[in-house]
Amino acid sequence: MRRTVPSGRIFRQAYRDRHGKRRLTRVWYLKYYVKGKPVVVSSKTEDKTAAITQLTQRVAEASRNSQTVGLHERIRMDQLFDLLLAWYRLKERRSTYDVERKIEKHLRPWFGKLKPQAVGDAERTRYIQFRRAQKRPPTNATINRELAYVRRAMKLGAQHDPPLVLHVPRFEMLPEADAREGTLSHDQYRAVRDLLPNYARVALVVAYHTGARKGELCQIRKDRIDLKARRIELPGRTTKTKRPRFLPIYGDMGPELDMAISSGNKGCPFLIQRDGEPVKDWEKAWVTACKAAGLPGTLFHDLRRTALTHMIEAGLSEKEAMEISGHRTRSVFDRYHIVSERRLREMAEKLEVHLKTKEKPLRRIDPTMVH
Repeated sequence: MRRTVPSGRIFRQAYRDRHGKRRLTRVWYLKYYVKGKPVVVSSKTEDKTAAITQLTQRVAEASRNSQTVGLHERIRMDQLFDLLLAWYRLKERRSTYDVERKIEKHLRPWFGKLKPQAVGDAERTRYIQFRRAQKRPPTNATINRELAYVRRAMKLGAQHDPPLVLHVPRFEMLPEADAREGTLSHDQYRAVRDLLPNYARVALVVAYHTGARKGELCQIRKDRIDLKARRIELPGRTTKTKRPRFLPIYGDMGPELDMAISSGNKGCPFLIQRDGEPVKDWEKAWVTACKAAGLPGTLFHDLRRTALTHMIEAGLSEKEAMEISGHRTRSVFDRYHIVSERRLREMAEKLEVHLKTKEKPLRRIDPTMVH
């Protein structure tokens, strides 16, 4: 008697031997249906129980694939972007705000209504051309980050259970310029500082002295600032590396912090605030102040490089500078660390002194002894 399984069955295939006698194969065959069409394959086993197990697995896989195809046809990039933002919030990433801003401003209006399979090379090329044709075209690095969010959203869809995306294409990224090497001199720092509103001014002061990241600055709470101990505490949940650390208070940080705390709204716990609400971005104020100071194109992130350069010039070891700035690896730290002209001269002088100690008077050779 044939053993049946829902949506399929196992059986022994009939055949005629060389004498014309009807016989049955010793191995079991599987029959099941995919999209209404029958599929017959050999189980390659004589064990009936093993054949039934194989059939059950194949029926379940066919059912999942059928559901996925139907779901896949209904999915739009809008849903995948929502999935990506939910993932960032779940992981409590510091960059969640920036990612959400880029998605809502650029990616969702362009890709949102498209199916994932429609986001191919041609569509991505059109997006790149559109971004480059804007009044203020972004850099290749910015476009690459935006496309990386699209790719990440599709990968999350592919990892979903059941899968929302059947195939994630390869994303060809644009060539990027070399890393920036800009820093601010102390006079330039003071010029920009005096043109900024209070909330952006204190952010500049802390970043210039400590090299803290923008996301970390936004999370500084007033009760974590100890002016007497001359330090700012950054809990692990507020740092990019998830490791707690302290920022030293020195230079004009003390008076600036004291002024920001006393003038701020008492009901808002954050240092950087405006009208009693925490501030997460001060890009417009920064760009305006830099233009007025004759420094157009200067990035706030240049302050991180500036602070590290000052630390090394002041005599701090690289390990000490990394502890303040929050760098975990030397490879990333080296991208920010710039050797100034003054320090380069000092290193050249040290090397010159070192080589002079190796020089010995040359023994004078008597010409008459030379044949």
